[in-house]
Amino acid sequence: MVDTIEEVLIIKEQGCYYGINTEEVEQILRVQNLTPMAMTPDAIRGLCSIEGSIICTLDFSYLLDKQAQLVNETAFKARQVTIQRKSYHFSLLVSEVINSVEVDQSKVEYVDDNEDAIVALFKHEDEIIQIVSIEVLIKDIALPSYTSKEVRDISVDGSDEDKHSHLKRYLFFTMGSERYALEVDAIREIIAIPQNFTAIAESSQEILGMMSLRDDLLVVADLRCYYDLDVHNTDKNRIIVSQHLGRHIGLVVDDIVDIQDVEIDKIEGLPENFQDKKISGVLHMKDTLISLVNTEVIRTLVNEQSHLITDQEKEEQAKEASQEVNLEVVIFKMENEEYAFNIDDVSEIIDMTEITPVADSQEHIKGVINIRGQVISIASLYGILKLKENEELDQKIIVTKIQGNSIGFVVDKVNDVMGINDADIKTEDEANGLFSNILQLDEGKRLVLMIDTTILLSSLALDKEEVA
Repeated sequence: MVDTIEEVLIIKEQGCYYGINTEEVEQILRVQNLTPMAMTPDAIRGLCSIEGSIICTLDFSYLLDKQAQLVNETAFKARQVTIQRKSYHFSLLVSEVINSVEVDQSKVEYVDDNEDAIVALFKHEDEIIQIVSIEVLIKDIALPSYTSKEVRDISVDGSDEDKHSHLKRYLFFTMGSERYALEVDAIREIIAIPQNFTAIAESSQEILGMMSLRDDLLVVADLRCYYDLDVHNTDKNRIIVSQHLGRHIGLVVDDIVDIQDVEIDKIEGLPENFQDKKISGVLHMKDTLISLVNTEVIRTLVNEQSHLITDQEKEEQAKEASQEVNLEVVIFKMENEEYAFNIDDVSEIIDMTEITPVADSQEHIKGVINIRGQVISIASLYGILKLKENEELDQKIIVTKIQGNSIGFVVDKVNDVMGINDADIKTEDEANGLFSNILQLDEGKRLVLMIDTTILLSSLALDKEEVA
């Protein structure tokens, strides 16, 4: 027997009227920004952040009738109704909310069917209200639940080492209209898309083929296809070369956004029983939800494609993997030359933003910017290196952390993030020079000047207060 329902919220959907027990209704909101999630049930329209919590949003129209038209989230009358019980917390995307009314028990007929989502019919004014059981309505939906991972609080007086231990570095990129992130530890480098690939017989749908990478063969997969996303080929597409146990695979994405250190407590983890293994969680940054690519995806793709590489190619890969890589760099371009920072000195890479000039500042200081409430000085690397700056380019700002001080440098373009073998590093002989090493890449055809950030900071003659 269905429990007596005292009050319902009336919703209009597909020309009919439905009622939801108000005891389950938490809030009625205008539709929030929804972030679609790959590999989730069709009923889930996306995720949104409501009062600091990340919850999924279900399409009420789809739940009622899988063949019906989905709710138009941009419609003026569309609303989100958040639903909460001990066993679930989510929101319903509905076409229109009418009002809430008390249920006249003399005008209600309960349906004694545990399998039917309609548990009662209620005559209100001139309309028949179909009262819906939320529990039955969502019984076949595997709801993802996002809960913050627990981390130890860091005191204000904690050391930089303690704080750093609670950070994780991610590469941010786009696929479709959404942003994704992958741990930098799983990345070897980022390269441009070649003009063509060598086709591979009997490969899976997402495999684009093979390409030559410094005399080695690299299997390249379209990560967009692997995640069932639309593929848009543009000149911004890039290949993320990822690694697992010394073996590599290239992953094609739409565009590289930046690199950032992320506080672990901002990472929202998926529950263990959630079926989607391609997403390990989400990152909540301001009003944006970023899907975290599960590093198991790399392992799976590498293992699935390992049979495509011959024994000889495996030997070459093993030889390369045996070379000690103890230097990772961010390579950037200024004028026609390439330079590099040690990735350990780079906090993040951001798009160009307005720089506020500062009166009476030191030479080569362009001004300051505000990043998430932190004021950071921006220095002119062009001035230091005596290069001509072209402000019409799509410039980037590389934010570094040097001797505990944050300072940003404007560059023309960020080309690569990659690991460097010892054999490719030539130490600069010039004493006290700005360049600590020369990186000899592509068999010496590509020379990259490695900048010593300690000497760079000294050349700016800045006090700590000026770069704090």
